[in-house]
Amino acid sequence: MPTYVYTARDNSGDPVNGTTAADSVAELTQRLRREGKYLTSVNEAPDGAEDAPRSGASASLAQAGVRVSRAEVIQLSTQLAIMLETGVTLLEALDCAAAQAAKPNVKALVEDLSAQVQRGTDFSTALARHPKSFPRLYVAMVRASEKSGMMSKMINRATAYLRDEQDTLRRVKGALTYPAIMLSFALTTTLFLLAFVLPKFTVIYANKGAALPVPTRLLMSASDMVVHNWQMLLMGTLAAAAAAYYYVGTPGGQRTWHWLQLHVPLIGPMFRKLHLSRGIRMIGTMAGAGVSLVDSVGTAHALCGNVLFRELWDEVSRKIQTGKQLSDPLFASDLVPRAVAQMIHSGEKSGKLSSVMEQVAAYSEQELKDKITELTRYIEPAMIVIMGVIIGGVALALMLPIFTISRVVAK
Repeated sequence: MPTYVYTARDNSGDPVNGTTAADSVAELTQRLRREGKYLTSVNEAPDGAEDAPRSGASASLAQAGVRVSRAEVIQLSTQLAIMLETGVTLLEALDCAAAQAAKPNVKALVEDLSAQVQRGTDFSTALARHPKSFPRLYVAMVRASEKSGMMSKMINRATAYLRDEQDTLRRVKGALTYPAIMLSFALTTTLFLLAFVLPKFTVIYANKGAALPVPTRLLMSASDMVVHNWQMLLMGTLAAAAAAYYYVGTPGGQRTWHWLQLHVPLIGPMFRKLHLSRGIRMIGTMAGAGVSLVDSVGTAHALCGNVLFRELWDEVSRKIQTGKQLSDPLFASDLVPRAVAQMIHSGEKSGKLSSVMEQVAAYSEQELKDKITELTRYIEPAMIVIMGVIIGGVALALMLPIFTISRVVAK
């Protein structure tokens, strides 16, 4: 009967090391579970595996801070959750994921996690070494699962959150990409007409000696400015862009930019629902995983990308620590619809806050999807009208002198 050297965690989440004989790793796992322990790593003692470093460990240690895409994190998490549910140890699951990884950065990431776990490091601590890959919510949920012994369930919940977040962000980016492309096309086309097409018409109209309509004169003045002062215009544009970039990087500029995001017609309501649904989903998911409400709100504050919503979550955290309910500052904020605050208040009264918050988040995310669909429906005709006005206006200003010249020739 082989002898195994193992590392496990007891009900309080503390690491426990030991050596015992068992017919197989599966039998050892079942035995430890009956004792209330969760196996994290195991090696056969005769091979000296407990003293020797794992293959590639030293190389992977240098990879701290490896960054992988969110889609790859979701795929890795799904694999780990499935293997853990079937009784595979965490170390074996990581080794299997590393062996199957096709991309070098993913392989380096998983190998580093495996090396850290084998050394007795908490899995959550190993994840925290790679903040560019694993968000704080993910690490916090894994840390809570280490104490509760429900790692596979918590990883599934964290993966579901990441998947929903990725889908929401993809919808928002898709809604903003179309108008950005159309506006860029309209601007490029207008500059091309002013710089290369209009100067040819200017020569033709000057030779005819006809009085030009006001729209044509304005357009030709703009064309003359673009042709003869393009260096100054380019430098001025770059300087303005650099100044705007610098200003947005300041606290005051960032606040102004984020305020505009929330108050621009059509787009503002979409950003409001985006930040609100992400914050509520994060708090509800973490609270349901056993993380304290203060820590959950703190994580929502740290990961929020809008200054105004960060101030809201900061106020919520202060109120909670003074004994107030979470819904109290939500009622007082104009960023949160009263219906949402009321539903969260009902969840607090019923003692099902985390469940209610996840339902509220799902409701807010569905509203966001509906808002994006509605926005897309309005943006397409609006952009067609804008393009028509810009390009059609230029074409009309070019055609108007033809009628004047025709009258002059007829006389």
